Amino acid sequence: MHDVYIKKFILTELKKFNFKVYTKGYKYLKEAIYMCIVDEDALDNLSKNVFPYIAEKYNEKSYLNVKWCINQVINTMYNNTKQDIVSKYFNLEYNVKPSLKLIIYTIVCKYNYK
Repeated sequence: MHDVYIKKFILTELKKFNFKVYTKGYKYLKEAIYMCIVDEDALDNLSKNVFPYIAEKYNEKSYLNVKWCINQVINTMYNNTKQDIVSKYFNLEYNVKPSLKLIIYTIVCKYNYK
């Protein structure tokens, strides 16, 4: 039951942005956020603690493919979402793209301090 609540929270947060929800990158991003909510230590090193697990789970050739897919979906989201929404949510200056780690960290923090 707790897993369902976490996944629903993640979807609610990601819906605030214009993601292409049918892509592998979006699926991998949701998985990465979920893993970091469940185990906050995973956030320390995504390339070591998160991406290899996702690559194995979804039969990707390399964890680098996972990271690349997530970065592509973030780039698309950034280009398709109004800048004021992005800058306000991630507390960034206007026209500054949030990093992958910042996106995950922000959503994990929002979950922990809601």
